[in-house]
Amino acid sequence: MPISYQDFNSPNHIRFPNPYKRSDVIKLAQSFITYEQTLPIEQQTPFTPLISELLDRVLTYEDELKQAERQRQSAATALERLVAETKEIIWNMWKSVTAKCSGKPVQATRWGFEYKAQTGNVLLPKTFAERLETLNSYIAQEQSRTEADRITIPDLIKVMNLRDTLAAHSEARVAGRRQRESRVELCNELAMELSNYLQVAGVYILAMEFKFKLSKDLQKWGYVVSAKRSPNGRQDEASTTPIPTPGSASDGGGQIDAPAEVEVDANTGEA
Repeated sequence: MPISYQDFNSPNHIRFPNPYKRSDVIKLAQSFITYEQTLPIEQQTPFTPLISELLDRVLTYEDELKQAERQRQSAATALERLVAETKEIIWNMWKSVTAKCSGKPVQATRWGFEYKAQTGNVLLPKTFAERLETLNSYIAQEQSRTEADRITIPDLIKVMNLRDTLAAHSEARVAGRRQRESRVELCNELAMELSNYLQVAGVYILAMEFKFKLSKDLQKWGYVVSAKRSPNGRQDEASTTPIPTPGSASDGGGQIDAPAEVEVDANTGEA
């Protein structure tokens, strides 16, 4: 909810943070609450309790977001370390199975390997999903056979342990990613709501404390107040040029700048 206000007689303008930059919105909210808490309750804005509540909630979800990302990264790192071990075990499985099925290589499909009829080759799995599926099929086939008939290299227990470890880390990675995406969505929603109330509170303070005169004292609440830019693109702190009248073509009046639309990173949810 962008808010627009112009003070044509002021040399300053106030700029709110982009609502898609959660860190900037949170920083303003923290500064706002810190200063409000120095004031008697009766002098605080009617929006202060809600801003404080929203800030607490978004900070909680930000912590959960970071925890979910750490879980995802930890699981992904563990899976990367297991790649070499997985390839080696599946290679040993392939050698044992192809040797056992040398007369009828198509039978290797019983252990989860793909058979290419055009060439007569038994293929190795290439992707993570294919490797996990091959491990599952191999284990199921071996468990259906008597112990005396089972392939001895690699050891079935070792194959089962590897499969369980891969599956656990894969599930942890997926769970971490889903939780991260969920928390990004929640954080973005709360940051947008927080940004709206910070804008409303800023205008409220402007009205009640400064009679709609843009003052740098708004910086006490964390708002960014700076000199307007002159027509040549430079800031004019002294504002020595004549004060334009409202509605004139040359007015560069004091104003509240609404955030512009920006592209958002799909992973972090921030601009």
